[in-house]
Amino acid sequence: MQGERPWGDVLDAGAGTHSLGWLAGLQARSLTAVTVETWRHAGLRESAPTARLVPGQWTDPLLLAGEAFDTVLVDYVIGAIDGHAPYFQYAFLGRLRAHCRGRVYVVGLEPPPRDNSTLDEVCRVRDAAILLAGDRCYREYPRALVERWLGENGYRVTEARDFPNRLGARFVNGQLDVAVRKLPRFSDAALAARFGAHVEALRARALDEGERTWGADWVIVAQV
Repeated sequence: MQGERPWGDVLDAGAGTHSLGWLAGLQARSLTAVTVETWRHAGLRESAPTARLVPGQWTDPLLLAGEAFDTVLVDYVIGAIDGHAPYFQYAFLGRLRAHCRGRVYVVGLEPPPRDNSTLDEVCRVRDAAILLAGDRCYREYPRALVERWLGENGYRVTEARDFPNRLGARFVNGQLDVAVRKLPRFSDAALAARFGAHVEALRARALDEGERTWGADWVIVAQV
């Protein structure tokens, strides 16, 4: 998707260790990474020792004021925004526009299928635990809707692809481990114990079913 274009000055608009580690391997002129999760800094620094880490949230109008980048990566950021700045996902691409002077890569996840499958149940149980712990869930958006938002905010979509997911033990354990980590924050200890037992029964059932194709990730490439 990059072709022969140089990467130039690169921005990771919502840095995680995976995305930043990948960007650190590019032949870029500079690499800047923004994250609101300061607890990630040690891991981010290990992934990209020469990157400039900028703590902050895109709701701050002064964040990266006056700076623009040739390549911008928005890696699962839109879905995560609701957990940190509820409803700001609708304004995020407009807020980011002034910092883009070249190509933008937006990566996301289609909303999980509500098909009453075991994997659907895994996601619903995870989200229930997050809510009972007093936190907000991620909120994923369809690729078609994000493409429309890009167009409305002055971006020109040049390419887009879906990538169907083949999911199994890693996904099941990862999602249900999130639920387990939330249990100590339930206000009702008895409910937490019963919920934990349900999580482990669901884990066993889901692992027994093995892998299946379910849902999809997507990538959109846009120009400004």
